[in-house]
Amino acid sequence: MSLTSNFDFCVELGLAPVKAIFHLALKNEALFPHNIGPFDRTYSGRAMSISVRLIDDNDSPADLTFQDSAHIVFTLPFEVTAEIPDAPDPALARVTLRSAVQVPGALATWQVDGKDQLGVDFAGVEAGAVNVPAVSGLPALDSARFENAIHERYDDLPTHTFAQAGNTLVLYDGVRDTSLSPPNKSGNPPITAVLEPHGASQFLKVTLPIHATVPTAVFAQYGVVTFWREVVATDSSVSVNMGTAPADPALATVVAFDGSHPAEGLIVTQLTPLVNAQLAGFGTITEPWFTEASAKAVIAAEAAAYLADKRYPMYTPDSGDPDEPLATPKGFLLPADGVLAILMNRRSGTEADDVPPDNFLGGGSLALAVGRAKLDEIIAASIDSAFPDLKNGSQFIETEEGDADLKRLTVTPSDPGAHDEARGHLWAEGEAEVHIDCWPDPDVTFSGPIFLNVVVTETDETCSIEIDPEMGEFDAGQSCCDVFVDLIIPIVGWIMLGVIEGMIDDVGGRLAEEFADDQAREIEAIPPVVVGVAELQSCLEGLEISSQGLVFPGKLRVRREGTSFEDLAESGDLPRP
Repeated sequence: MSLTSNFDFCVELGLAPVKAIFHLALKNEALFPHNIGPFDRTYSGRAMSISVRLIDDNDSPADLTFQDSAHIVFTLPFEVTAEIPDAPDPALARVTLRSAVQVPGALATWQVDGKDQLGVDFAGVEAGAVNVPAVSGLPALDSARFENAIHERYDDLPTHTFAQAGNTLVLYDGVRDTSLSPPNKSGNPPITAVLEPHGASQFLKVTLPIHATVPTAVFAQYGVVTFWREVVATDSSVSVNMGTAPADPALATVVAFDGSHPAEGLIVTQLTPLVNAQLAGFGTITEPWFTEASAKAVIAAEAAAYLADKRYPMYTPDSGDPDEPLATPKGFLLPADGVLAILMNRRSGTEADDVPPDNFLGGGSLALAVGRAKLDEIIAASIDSAFPDLKNGSQFIETEEGDADLKRLTVTPSDPGAHDEARGHLWAEGEAEVHIDCWPDPDVTFSGPIFLNVVVTETDETCSIEIDPEMGEFDAGQSCCDVFVDLIIPIVGWIMLGVIEGMIDDVGGRLAEEFADDQAREIEAIPPVVVGVAELQSCLEGLEISSQGLVFPGKLRVRREGTSFEDLAESGDLPRP
């Protein structure tokens, strides 16, 4: 098992905290604006105005899954509103499409203020990479929408009374024009429109109330013009050209009057060209229209355009100890385990040599690991600091019980089960020439385990651990091993400070940089961060020693309105904007 691969440190997060942090990122309007546009777009040759809305709420939640070692697939609910600019009335020519798209984001590192930062970057995402599984809001052919548009066009006509060779034609639409003479007939019939299929095509059947006056024939009657116009649908719009009559004789314009007159047939023949000419004044009525395939293409294109410059940080290396800087954050996803691993401080090789660590999270939400090579380095430095003459062959030690010359001392991280010990431990071995009564033999070898016990103190506001070293059974009565504990414990503090501070940086705030004294045995509580509707706090809960290094299991406490992350996780209500 490799805790940290070719790096010194690793932090692993479970899927639930990663999701909670993502929802907090979506809350940040500077990172993910929720409403953008309108933009001028052309789809299938049709100019239109597009507005985009990103959603993440309880009714339409965003989500994520781990795809591979470097990519997260995000489910993002989008609304795309398309509007035809030259429609009779924008309210009649607007379509809102909705879909929860699936789009990949890549783990990436970029610099902020000279520091490497690990996060998720959507750069390079193209429409082809956006999966649109389903679309709601697809428009349906609706005669009422066309009828309303015709009403609007009627109001826009410069006149509703037309004269030709002494004859007069008046067009009515209910009481929309009360200045007409004569006024509309009893009941004030309006223009009506219904959809009718004819063969493979759809046609709009329109009835238009009229009044015609032909003085030479002593003719003055109300009537109705009935005409059909083909509905033409493309991938992005549907239109009716009111000035183009169908070629099918069965769909020719019909003019019928209410009464009877001997010359009615001749009058109809003479008036029909005038009627058709005035119908052209209604122009072409166009509304947004999308097939399912074209709607998916539009949503994919707009989602890709929205995300093209988006990224959000998850970790900024910022150590609490200036002598131990954290850098080179390298992220790996362990999809099968639902784990995000953040490696820090590359110890050997180059980026090409980086490989994922193993899963040491153990089903928890957060854990920190210190690699074996780094731990051995810490132990060696501790021994050198405490016994500087040992590297020259011997370190003179004075105790109340007597004196000794320490000749050899090693401390080795060991697995549970090693040395007949059930728990993981630090195994100390040494050799000394003693000058004390309890060791009569002047040359003594000694060995035994050091256990590191953890005492957790947790309240609603704080979480801290105190590490209590326990010396196991040694084959000699005096041990100099306690010095290692003093120098190992502070490592926990500055690593966890950097991890949590960096993870929330630019998403919800920055943790206070003060921390416990470097040599303190107690790991003080890391101050919580209030981020709008939530509070984040790390909590270490244990310490596990193995031959691979150290693991500190813990959790990321996320509080919203007084409710803890654990409570929210149990209820399935993880923090969201």
